Amino acid sequence: MIRLCLFLFLAVSATYAQSEPFAGVARKTFIDLLKLPAEHPAVRVVEHDSRTEEGLRIEDVSWEALDDEMVPAFIVRPENASGRLPAIICLHGSSGSRDSMVTKEFGPGEWKRYGRDGTHTRMLGWARELARRGYVVLSMTQRGLDRRGPAINTQSNVLLTQGRTGMGAVMHEVRQAVTYLSARPHVDPKRIGATGMSFGGITSFYIWVMDDRIAAAAPLCGGVGSVDYFGRKGSISYHGTYWWIPGMLAKGDQADFAAAIAPKPLMLWAPTEDIGMPKEAVDQFMAKVRPAYEQAGKASAFVVHQKPGQHSFTMAAFDAMFAFFKDNL
Repeated sequence: MIRLCLFLFLAVSATYAQSEPFAGVARKTFIDLLKLPAEHPAVRVVEHDSRTEEGLRIEDVSWEALDDEMVPAFIVRPENASGRLPAIICLHGSSGSRDSMVTKEFGPGEWKRYGRDGTHTRMLGWARELARRGYVVLSMTQRGLDRRGPAINTQSNVLLTQGRTGMGAVMHEVRQAVTYLSARPHVDPKRIGATGMSFGGITSFYIWVMDDRIAAAAPLCGGVGSVDYFGRKGSISYHGTYWWIPGMLAKGDQADFAAAIAPKPLMLWAPTEDIGMPKEAVDQFMAKVRPAYEQAGKASAFVVHQKPGQHSFTMAAFDAMFAFFKDNL
């Protein structure tokens, strides 16, 4: 497929020489695709409540985003830690919320999705567990999910009529989270990471692409691989409107952007039977991205786990993510 991506050719070539200006071109191009301003967004966070549990300080906060949307989040940090700590933005999948990520229980458990009668099994308390292990954690409910209706696909359809994108509206809020963490007195602004499962996986990948303040990212089952491949051979109804960014392939596929951003640390958890990110697409991603890290002399900063399995947040995925951040934040 022919793409209009001269900037990415230059960016990837420059990556091999570790040239930040061309990575900046890639970031700016991707931000333009999302119909967002290039500047880091401002944020004014309101704290509603705080409490101490299990030696952790938990703050209930929110902030105003685009379209008068209010973003609810928890900040969880070790209460008695000294100095500035690394921080991780934790992003849930489509049936989770900020609450599911900070339960006292850690591990697979039963969770009742908002608006549903029954429960389902999901990974609980994983953001709180990261805080137990020494990180400042921001656990946020993403736009169009949980109580933040209408559904993200509905919002994305309407935003397209306004010349905007659903992914752009979502990513604006994650960028605001980065702005907030960067100013926190307990956070080292040079050691901010992002991770998430499914919906949260793709948003953690894209914040890694578009925000130079993110030092490392670990998308889990996040639909990362190849938009081109998925559009031609994948189960295209699997991903909602928000996932399909208008005009993206005219600039480059996911691997083109990732190669341009290299050698910033990146980990993918990519089960071989994950319907949202076919193994063949992930293989193509690795074939294009890995040389950028190798030629930059930082091959170990690019990690891909292709284990047998389906679209699921497992303990093995958590362990791999934690080990990655321990090495790279």
